[in-house]
Amino acid sequence: MALARDFYWSLEGILGAENVSEDPVVTESYSFPIRRKTMPDKVTYLPRFEAVALPASTAEVQAIVRLCNRHKVQYKASSTGWLYCDPVGPNCIKLDLRRMNRILEINEKGMYAAIEPYVVGAQLQAELMKRGLTCNQCGAGANCSVMPLASHVGLGHMSQSGSYTERNLLAVEWVTGDGEIVRLGSLGSHGDWFCGDGPGPSLRGIIRGNTTPLAGLGVFTAGAVKVYHWPGPAAWRVDGVCPKYTHPEMPPNFMIRYLSFKDIDDAFEAVRRVGEAEIGYTLMGFNAAMMASNIATDNQEDLDYLKRFAGQVQGVGFLLIIVGNSALDFDYKKRTLEQIMAETGAMSLKDVEDPVMGAGFAWRFIRITGSIRETSRATGWGGGTVGGSDVFPLMTRYILHTSHLKQQLIDQGLIMDDFTHPFIQSIEHGHTGHGEILIRYNPAGPDHIARVQGMLSREANKTAIEGRFGVPHHVWSDALHDMYGPNVGNYHLLLRKIKKNFDPGQASESSNYITAKEEK
Repeated sequence: MALARDFYWSLEGILGAENVSEDPVVTESYSFPIRRKTMPDKVTYLPRFEAVALPASTAEVQAIVRLCNRHKVQYKASSTGWLYCDPVGPNCIKLDLRRMNRILEINEKGMYAAIEPYVVGAQLQAELMKRGLTCNQCGAGANCSVMPLASHVGLGHMSQSGSYTERNLLAVEWVTGDGEIVRLGSLGSHGDWFCGDGPGPSLRGIIRGNTTPLAGLGVFTAGAVKVYHWPGPAAWRVDGVCPKYTHPEMPPNFMIRYLSFKDIDDAFEAVRRVGEAEIGYTLMGFNAAMMASNIATDNQEDLDYLKRFAGQVQGVGFLLIIVGNSALDFDYKKRTLEQIMAETGAMSLKDVEDPVMGAGFAWRFIRITGSIRETSRATGWGGGTVGGSDVFPLMTRYILHTSHLKQQLIDQGLIMDDFTHPFIQSIEHGHTGHGEILIRYNPAGPDHIARVQGMLSREANKTAIEGRFGVPHHVWSDALHDMYGPNVGNYHLLLRKIKKNFDPGQASESSNYITAKEEK
C-alpha cells in the first residue's frame, strides 16, 4: 500500500528529499527473498518496505519515530544487518542507519569505545589497534556493526577471551518505540559512556539479554562497547584478495593451531581445559570444511582445500590462537597447550602450522574476513544456531542431543553428509557455550528444504525445553516465545509488558522480537 502523501512529504521535510525513497527499485533491494518462520504459510517473499529513510542523527531518528506514531505507520531500523531486518506485513518503512557511522570516542584509560550503529568491526578495530587495544566483533564478519545492540547475540571469534556483546555493552542512547530519548547508565547521569548500569537502577536487562530485540523496541542510536588489550602490531600488513588475505610472517608471541580429535569427548575436554587454563585468545569450533572455505576464493578451490585438509584431521576439531603479552607469558601458554594436546590425543593440522599459511589464517580469524564463505561454502549451508547455554558443559550436552538428529536425517536421505562435526565453542573460558549444527541440504527443491528445516526446528526446540538447556539464540517471534515462556518462568509475559510500556503504539515493527498481543 502507498504511503499517504502528507506522511511522505513530512519524511522529506525531516531528512531532505535525497535521503528518502519509495522507488520500488530501491525498496526491493532491502527485501530478503526467502521463506521465514514468522511468515504465513505459502508466503515465499517478504513484503517490500513502503519507503526507505536514511537518518543521520538521533534528532532525526526521534522525529521519524514520532511521525510514524502519529500516522500509525510502522518502522524498522537496522544498520548492516544480514537477517531479521525485514517486515512481515505492509505499512512499514525502513530506517537505514548507514549515515550514522561515527566513532564518537575511544577512551584508552577507561577501555571503551562509543560508537554509532553503522560503525563496522573493521573500522573500529583498525583504530583501536593503533592504540594497543582491540574489540570483540560479531562472528558474522568485520563488515558488520560492532555496536552491542546491533549484533543479535554478538558471538565473535575472540569471545573466548573477549566475551560477547551482552557482557560488553556499556552506556546506551535509545529512542524508544514512542519517540522518547533515554540515555542509560553513566551517559544519563553525567554524560560519560563507561558504565551501563548507573548510578541508579539499570535498564540494560530491558533492552537486551542473551539476544537483542532485533529492531522491535525502538532505535538504538549510539552505544559504548568494552575494549581489550591488544598485544599485536599497530598495523598488520596483508596482501592478497578477500578472503585469501596473506601475511608474510606471524607477529612475535602469536601461534595458531587447528586441533582435531578421534573422540568428541576428548575435544570437549580439551576445550574445557584450554578455558580452565585461560590460555586461549581465540577459540572457534570450526571443522575442516569451514577452514577450507575460509581460505578459498571459489567453490572448486574450496573443495580442493577440503580434500587436502580432510587428510590431516582425525575427527571433530577447533581453531585456537594463543597470544602472549611477553615472551615468558607466551612460553607458558605454549607449554600448557602442548600438555593438553598430549593428554587428549590432539592432532595438529600441518598446513596451519606453516608460517605463511598460518599467519594468513590468524589475520583472517582476528579480522573475521571469511564469514560469508564459511556460511555459503561449496559443501553446504549452515543449518543454524541451536543455542547458547550458561556454561560450556551444558552446551556440549545440548549439541550432542541435536547432532544425533542430524545423523538420523542423513540416514533417511533427507540431508546430505557434509562430513562436518558439531560446531562447539566456549565463551569466556568456559563460563558459557555456543553451538551450531551445519546442514548440507539435499537439492530436492524448496518444499523439501522447508520440511527438513521444520523437523530440525521442532526437535531442537523439544530437546531444549525437555532437557532444560535454556532458551537458544534462535528464539524470536510470538510463536517461539510462547513455546518457551511457560517453561522458563513465563518470561514471555514480561517481554510483552516491556513492549507495551515502551512502545504503546506498536510502531516499532517487532515480528522478530515479540508483539504486545493480548494474552488469552
